[in-house]
Amino acid sequence: MNQYLTELTKWYVQVLVLAILVALTYGHTLDVPFYLDDFSSIRENYIIYNWQGTLAELWNFSALRIIGYITFVLNYQVHQFQVFGYHIVNIIIHFSAGLAILVLLRGLVRTPTLSNVLSDEAKRWLPLVAALIFVLHPLQIQGVTYIVQRLASLAALFYLASMACFVQARLSSVNIFRFIWGIACILFILLAFFTKQNTVTLPIALLLIELIFFQSEQIRIRGLQILVGFGLAIFTFWLALDQSSAMQKFVFENLPFLQTVDSLTRETTSISRTAYLATQMSVLWIYISLFFWSDGSHIDYDNKILMAKSFFSDNENYHFAAKLMDSEPFFALIGHLLILGLAIYSVRRFALVSFAILFYYLAHIIESSILPIRDVIFEHRTYLPNLGLAILFAWLLVVQLPRWLKAKQVAIITVILLLFLSSSTWSRNQMWRTPVELWQHNVEQSPNKQRGWIILGKHLIIKGKTEKKQGKIEQSKASFEQSIETLNKAVIETRNSNGSKSVSITTETALNLVVAHKSLGQYGKALKWIDNSLAAKRNLRPFDHAKFLVNKGNIYFELGRKPNKNTKNYYKKAEASYRKALKVYPQNLKARINLASILEVLGRPKEAIKFYQQVLTINPSNAYVKKNLQRLKSKK
Repeated sequence: MNQYLTELTKWYVQVLVLAILVALTYGHTLDVPFYLDDFSSIRENYIIYNWQGTLAELWNFSALRIIGYITFVLNYQVHQFQVFGYHIVNIIIHFSAGLAILVLLRGLVRTPTLSNVLSDEAKRWLPLVAALIFVLHPLQIQGVTYIVQRLASLAALFYLASMACFVQARLSSVNIFRFIWGIACILFILLAFFTKQNTVTLPIALLLIELIFFQSEQIRIRGLQILVGFGLAIFTFWLALDQSSAMQKFVFENLPFLQTVDSLTRETTSISRTAYLATQMSVLWIYISLFFWSDGSHIDYDNKILMAKSFFSDNENYHFAAKLMDSEPFFALIGHLLILGLAIYSVRRFALVSFAILFYYLAHIIESSILPIRDVIFEHRTYLPNLGLAILFAWLLVVQLPRWLKAKQVAIITVILLLFLSSSTWSRNQMWRTPVELWQHNVEQSPNKQRGWIILGKHLIIKGKTEKKQGKIEQSKASFEQSIETLNKAVIETRNSNGSKSVSITTETALNLVVAHKSLGQYGKALKWIDNSLAAKRNLRPFDHAKFLVNKGNIYFELGRKPNKNTKNYYKKAEASYRKALKVYPQNLKARINLASILEVLGRPKEAIKFYQQVLTINPSNAYVKKNLQRLKSKK
């Protein structure tokens, strides 16, 4: 037994264990479909499928996330929109992040601060246990299985790799190796900065490592005091600026560059910095509680539950302290301050614990402080910060627990915990493979979240179409009827002052209702939704405008296929709708495919071939188009 344990402490065996467990936990996710921002950022993003091969295009599209989008473009070049290729890359990134943690902690345990404090057993096991907790924890799922959140996991990989290289450079006694590690550290910093904006805290993280693990106790305490004081000064300045319109006007007029800084450090102007900070005090506790028990984890949280209505007051001149005193965020803030105070106080005796806590808050500071973001909570934002909690957990298991229990008991507890995390992640990933199940779970967790009902309705429509293809007519009809019932829950009704009712409906809900009614053969209701949407929403995005027109064409196409006197007229209306959709939004592939189909029916095969060929230049793997094109060419 001891011989096997000795083998497990070797670095290459630990890497192998890490790879096997990641593969077992995430290997069944290769068929998980696109979700949420996957569509706008990848599936329907013309930059991805129409890339001309120059970095300038990607730079102009998203300069601060160019590295991440380069990986999406390369994925498309190889796999087009087949999801398995995107998932393989995401899983490799996740494993690599775990590997970076292994290297980082194998270095940290050899630093001057820890080398004489930790036992040899702790030095051997702590890096592996921390890395395994990080990669196996179910709270990491969004950073891996949710395809577009590769941006979060890839940024974390570069962040962690730069810290690992920094530690190795500081530990190296050979100048050439120190130089190589240093260059690698700088390279990873640059890659991180151009993957996601939350990595801007990386220099502070490196400073924390230097202060806590390499400097004397006196310098360590003084340095942390200066860091905390500087951070509080920045917070105080921006909060004061946020509360006083007079001060804001004076500062922006005399220091115009601060106005630029203000616009760059917020995603939305609908939430003030103070309101967002107050909200994040509670959100951070939700993140922490999910790490310890992730049963309430879901993909799309209800922001309105988290943000008190008073925070959205039209009056911007409110007093921040009063808002906190009147609400739960004040007590949440006190809790965070106590933990941070404890971390600084304990830096002498428990340096690793202090680093873990300080890193957790530092890694959250961009997305969970005073920089307002439209969606106030998303689990993928915890991907990088979770390193702090993983280190804390590993320290409890490897350093503290052996003081109270026998080594064998500690080993059993650790294995059980890792198996529990792995099985929970596997089970949650299984839910991601079935969109209806995932979104059904989401609306149970956040029943007032409108978007959850909309997307559940959409996937019930897809389910109905699948069942129809399989000949399950009754089940298909039930799914479509359920989708309409679900989508109606996303329609918001309000009472006007005169007693009349107003209906508020999103574009996505309207589109899904069109598809559901069309699938049930309720063409009149579907056309009514289309016409009302096009008439009421004159400022529709071209992308959405084209979708309504494509659906209108589809309805006329189906009506033309039914035996009646107006067949040819319906086909012409369908053609006109598809052509109008392409005029509004030329990148719409469905409009091209369906236009080609209608042209073939109208006896114009040459035009149909031209449109099919255009589709294949954008999406070469489209089997349906390939088959139709081959058939038309053979006829010709």
